[in-house]
Amino acid sequence: MIEDGRTESDWQRLHLANDFANRHIRYSSDLEHWGKNDYWATPLESLGTGAGDCEDYAISKYFSLRAMGVADEKLRLMYVRALSRNEPHMVLIYFETPDAYPLVLDNMDGQIRSARDRSDLKPIYSFNASGLWLAKASGLGKKVNNGRGNSQWTAVLDKIEQGQ
Repeated sequence: MIEDGRTESDWQRLHLANDFANRHIRYSSDLEHWGKNDYWATPLESLGTGAGDCEDYAISKYFSLRAMGVADEKLRLMYVRALSRNEPHMVLIYFETPDAYPLVLDNMDGQIRSARDRSDLKPIYSFNASGLWLAKASGLGKKVNNGRGNSQWTAVLDKIEQGQ
């Protein structure tokens, strides 16, 4: 998938990564799968065990797209509230341009759709390898941190840098 995606458009890359993760990772809660209340797995861990929860899908898609050549500034993991289930959830978002409405890649909805069409999700914050953004009522908010921003995310980045 990664090799094939390197020569494709971003739109095709989004579909390759979204479909691959949604097909090859079975949903399993962290407690059930890892014996922990909250665990963020690397893509190798999620794909190696064939299971993960929402952040594991989002992380796998993020790193697949980065490996295919999608620029980091176009991608963010977004922590949201899934309103229909009234629970926290994580998705990956993609910005075609910095001012565009992002596209949402979500394990609960296999279709890639614009964030403006996802009234079932309430944004809380988003992040990538270069920073953290707080959401606001009218949009995606402003950058509040230039670092890695989240201890679980930092742990995933550290594991990946160590080849895990």
